[in-house]
Amino acid sequence: MNQLMDRLARLPRSQRLVFYGLGYLLLVVALFFALIGPAMEDISSATSKRTSLTTKRDEVKARAENRGQFESELEQLEADLKQALKELPDDREIPGLLSEIDALARKSGLEVRKFQPLPEVAREYYADVPVQVIMAGSFHEIAIFFDRVGKMSRIVSVADIALKQPVETGAETTLTVEGKVVTYRFLTEAEIKKNSEDPKKKKKKKGGEE
Repeated sequence: MNQLMDRLARLPRSQRLVFYGLGYLLLVVALFFALIGPAMEDISSATSKRTSLTTKRDEVKARAENRGQFESELEQLEADLKQALKELPDDREIPGLLSEIDALARKSGLEVRKFQPLPEVAREYYADVPVQVIMAGSFHEIAIFFDRVGKMSRIVSVADIALKQPVETGAETTLTVEGKVVTYRFLTEAEIKKNSEDPKKKKKKKGGEE
């Protein structure tokens, strides 16, 4: 790594800027395909799984007269539902999850200049939980952080990533990254019911269908 940085330092400034520009482009493309795309597929899969398992669970519970016959099936469905729900945190777990993301950034060597939770965006069965972030560090440190985020047990994605012009301080090059880190949580049954009864949301949905 040091040898690479030494070679870069000896290149003309114009060539170094071209190299950095290509590096930024590759990083943004890699982040999109490695984090955002898979994360949305995971959310869709988890939501479908939750709906399917909840429906099956309710059907099994309705067969009270055949409880003995379906008892083992009910227990298995409950276990499957709990496993599906683990993929997205509930509202009580969100603060801890956000603290974990912040800690990952610092452990990766990044300077966290801003870590500000933003208002949630409610969907049909889940809500986006975005956090505005501004971090600074080397290209290597940034790559380590996003790799660790991608390996978290919870579904976490990044959005609206922007890389500012690098700042050279001696042999080091510092990059500033601005964007959003987004996690997700399932809505409670009360929240889903409230959203479905909200006249504004109904009107918006109807207008979208038309």
